[in-house]
Amino acid sequence: MILRKVTIENKSDLEFVEKLYIESFPANERRPVLEMHHVMDEDKRFSVFLLVNEEEVRVGFVTIWDLNSFLFIEHFAISPEQRNSGSGSKAMQALIAGTKQPLVGEIELPGSSDFAARRYRFYEKLGFEIWDMEYAQPPYVEGYDSIPMLMLTYRDLNFPTDFEKVKNTIYKEVYKQDIYLNNI
Repeated sequence: MILRKVTIENKSDLEFVEKLYIESFPANERRPVLEMHHVMDEDKRFSVFLLVNEEEVRVGFVTIWDLNSFLFIEHFAISPEQRNSGSGSKAMQALIAGTKQPLVGEIELPGSSDFAARRYRFYEKLGFEIWDMEYAQPPYVEGYDSIPMLMLTYRDLNFPTDFEKVKNTIYKEVYKQDIYLNNI
């Protein structure tokens, strides 16, 4: 699996990512597309990678924030026609192999849907630790509620000791919220 960096100038790859982004994530779980473009242009810590298989077929994308002590996987999606083919596992294994930094992500509560339960098992099989600690994804857009989630990690981040520090870094740097949900 190849992770190819997407830029605003590469219209074909960007259109593929945008379409899959909108199809895969409800509006309350993603930033508006034009805001994503702005972040791609303005924040060097944020990257969008197209996932391309050995046959040069575009199979999905992943968005990542380099937050110094860890990489935050903000969005990860495989196109519907490539799901259940092993592409997701290969893509995540390529990401793991391509960095030495700890990885952090978030997933819906496994009881929220069948798809969420499958996603939970997917990450467990890949060796991620899923932390049963209070976490919620802040809203990207005013008017939406926060979303109860679980944080997952790959490689040691001194959890649970540093959970609050990691959570607050994500809230501040990714969601632009200072210590957002301390009172949930």
